[in-house]
Amino acid sequence: MFGIGLQELLLIMVVALIVLGPQRLPEVAKSLGKFYREIKGSIEDVKSSIAQDISSVKDVTKDIKIEDIQPAKKEINTPSFEDEFDKQIKEKSEKKEVEREKISFKKDSKEV
Repeated sequence: MFGIGLQELLLIMVVALIVLGPQRLPEVAKSLGKFYREIKGSIEDVKSSIAQDISSVKDVTKDIKIEDIQPAKKEINTPSFEDEFDKQIKEKSEKKEVEREKISFKKDSKEV
């Protein structure tokens, strides 16, 4: 139990008896026992839940065949980096220069 030997356990009990006193020691021991049982039960619940989840995942993976997965991989056709790079370069070279209207803030000097 937690790697504690008999001598260490007796020492802990003597210190607890001195610190808590003879009236409170049984109450504290009882609450520690309840706490230990609750923690142990919770851990067992988590273990069983994980075991059920793993078994359900195994069941699902047994139902899926390799042939069902492979055609899906073939359908996905992702272009390579080089293809995407060439495509971007072509798009940039195909774009035409936009002529911008020249704006001047100088007053037109028209004498009337």
